Amino acid sequence: MLDLPVDIKKVLQSDSLPDYQYLFDVLIQVTSVLDKENTSYRQLASDGETLGGLIEFNDNLPMIVLPDLHARYDFLQNLLTYKIYKKANIPGITKATSVYQALKKGLINVVCVGDAIHTEKNTVLRWEKAHEDFVKGKKTGKYMCQEMKDCLSTLLCLMLLKIKFPEHFHFLKGNHENITNKSENGDFGFRKYADEGRMVRDFIREYYGDDILYLISCYEDALPLIASSPYCVISHAEPLMAFSKQQLIDARLEEKVVESLTWTRNNQAEDGSVLQIIKNLFADKNWNPENAIYLAGHRPVENKYNLRQNGLFVQFHNPCEQNIAIIYNNRPFNPEEDIIGVEK
Repeated sequence: MLDLPVDIKKVLQSDSLPDYQYLFDVLIQVTSVLDKENTSYRQLASDGETLGGLIEFNDNLPMIVLPDLHARYDFLQNLLTYKIYKKANIPGITKATSVYQALKKGLINVVCVGDAIHTEKNTVLRWEKAHEDFVKGKKTGKYMCQEMKDCLSTLLCLMLLKIKFPEHFHFLKGNHENITNKSENGDFGFRKYADEGRMVRDFIREYYGDDILYLISCYEDALPLIASSPYCVISHAEPLMAFSKQQLIDARLEEKVVESLTWTRNNQAEDGSVLQIIKNLFADKNWNPENAIYLAGHRPVENKYNLRQNGLFVQFHNPCEQNIAIIYNNRPFNPEEDIIGVEK
């Protein structure tokens, strides 16, 4: 039996798509939670209305960072039930403490780097078959229903965790958080194995209706883009260029910031962008930049991680493994020891 609350367990164990009303209700709840985030860790943008793009952790708790999920709801299940004591010597955590229990007790923070939907790697054939249906006008066929069950199970689990632990669980926007497949405000339409962006958008519109499509877009628009703590900075992608702290808070007001934190290709970033952002975020906090690293996903790695920018930037999204990064509050990050697998 999974030692998880009933609502999350039900989502993770369901073999069917969520019903309209349940999805509607959770979307309303999570968007309300995001809209009311505490300004002690998420300042409003300079216009006084727009949600800030930056999450600042001031509680000095250890942190777990998840790479791109891409509808791997089993990854979330394995994370939540993982006995963190196996690898993490964290005060208050015993051999019986799971990640979910540590969250419930307020002993850790969890940050996801984005990309909740669109499966990868192991489902290429399913995408191809779903696309064959799509070009024939069949937008909610068997293969697309399978894809969307995985996507929505992952999305619902993430939203429920945010509702339960608003101060300790955070999901950052990635380039796949673009349910309407728009090309504006730092977003771009997406296609990789098929025409995933249009296919998911049209599925939601036909299966659930425009109101669910709109609510998912509202949820995505309310997500932060970058997080910082005394020991690390996190975003979906390597930052294309350096930005000031205020620019990062105002990210939703500057499309170049959104694009730079979510779409940067490998070896495209300006030299020194990572170090400068760390310095800009740490300057008014009395935090030591020399103790920090920058974590992101976006582009896949073949092993546990890749290093760039003189070792300050750690990229750790391996779509074939369920790896997490643990950031301690009492020692420097070591990617060899602190990136660990949770897959059972």
